[in-house]
Amino acid sequence: MKRQRIEKHESLIHQVINEYLIKEGKSFLKNEFVTIMGIKLSPDLSVALIFVSPLDNKKCDFVEKKLTEKKYEIKQYVVKAIGKKIRKIPEFKFIIDSTEHEASRINNILSNLDIPPTK
Repeated sequence: MKRQRIEKHESLIHQVINEYLIKEGKSFLKNEFVTIMGIKLSPDLSVALIFVSPLDNKKCDFVEKKLTEKKYEIKQYVVKAIGKKIRKIPEFKFIIDSTEHEASRINNILSNLDIPPTK
């Protein structure tokens, strides 16, 4: 039962932060496209790890810095949106998730290998 509650909270927070980034992200992210890859809440609901992936892998530091600067505003937006559904709004920690970029890089390397066919 507790895991279902955590998953529900993760889903709500994911939805609201995504909405915030769509509405407000253009101004402080300088039109950098960012995807929320997932959210992981601690069992006591006090900390939310938010995994984000920028479209341009070279802008990871910029995106992480801007999201960290806007952490308070994002939390206030979440409080206004779902504060009545969730009693305790967690602290947000933004983590850059480069898994997709690494997978793409590895696929590119593998597709460019010149391996002769075996008989």
